[in-house]
Amino acid sequence: MAANPAQLLTLYVLGLSAACVAAVALYLLLRSRRPRAVLARGADGRTHLASHRSPLHAPAGRRRALAVLLPLLMLLWVFLGKFLVAPFFPRGADPAPMPQAQSGVVRGASGAQLAVNRYGPPEGPTLLLTHGWGADQGEWRWLMQSLPQGTRVVTWDLPGLGASTPLPGDYTMSAMAADLDAVVASVKGGPVILVGHSIGGMLNLEYAKRYPDRLGKEVRGIVQANTTYTNPVDTKQNPERSRKLQKPVYEPALRVVDAASPAFRALGFLAYQSGLAHLQLASQSFAGMQSWEQLDQTARYAYRSSPRVAARGVLAMLNWDASDVLQRVNVATLIISGEQDVTTLPSASDRMAQEIPSARQVRVSPAAHMGPVEQDRRYAQAMASFVGAMAVARATP
Repeated sequence: MAANPAQLLTLYVLGLSAACVAAVALYLLLRSRRPRAVLARGADGRTHLASHRSPLHAPAGRRRALAVLLPLLMLLWVFLGKFLVAPFFPRGADPAPMPQAQSGVVRGASGAQLAVNRYGPPEGPTLLLTHGWGADQGEWRWLMQSLPQGTRVVTWDLPGLGASTPLPGDYTMSAMAADLDAVVASVKGGPVILVGHSIGGMLNLEYAKRYPDRLGKEVRGIVQANTTYTNPVDTKQNPERSRKLQKPVYEPALRVVDAASPAFRALGFLAYQSGLAHLQLASQSFAGMQSWEQLDQTARYAYRSSPRVAARGVLAMLNWDASDVLQRVNVATLIISGEQDVTTLPSASDRMAQEIPSARQVRVSPAAHMGPVEQDRRYAQAMASFVGAMAVARATP
């Protein structure tokens, strides 16, 4: 999950660290097997060069054991480190199998082929779930099992993520909002409630800016979960430092990731296998309520998602702002924030709750940026109550 450039770039730095450890380990193993030249005194009393085997071939002893064991332990950590990390996190039951979905493809306004799944009855209010950046619709698997039975849900993969094809042109928030509109248009049989986590919530606001005529008609409500209304650099922890780094460091580094995507995917894989991606997520994106299964699934996006797509999407967010649209959102809105979220600070949710006319706010603690995953029951309960209140309001003269 990468809602700001520092998180994404830190992930690849961790992968690079694991790659360096692996390189050093291989070097030590090769060096231990290579004969080395030493000075020796011959029978004639003269000194000359002689071949000497390294400790690997020396009599058994401490030096020989260390020469082999140390690099092997280093390689073991790089490629199996996640199994060393796993015991430090509680095990949880895997979510129940997803209900049978009606799967399909929607052609986005951008030209991307968008993977869409529909669940529940064909009629009634529909929760249209948009996942966070760098993930896919699998992010919602825990929350969906906590929603009341019979809830109508539509999930989709943002362009270039999951099973959706990339945008044929530049990644912009307006292009992705146009794709969201194509998914909204594909929903038949009832009003739509836009639910967005992280960039999903940002796209909800971009949608409200681009398609105000849809609000109150096709779209009857909005749910903003752990998200922001502007450049996420401005609403994260330590924003002053991040603003200073955006132009000289973050943006050039993201373009390097874009240009060398296959290499960075390999670094993401090493970050995942070594367990470093898990530790990063546990410290930055979760508040300690997550199970190992939730943490591991989120960490897998380190290599499953295209670094090129991830970098281009983050660049799009860095030049985005929807402050001016907040007061024009004229549908019922639910704002859910995690009290321990350092990626999109709760203060961003506070401002949205203050400026959106028909907004109500729910604070969840403990919950960090991945609150919809680690606190799926509480987020699902808040959404179900919101949908119920909307139904009552429509039925009341």
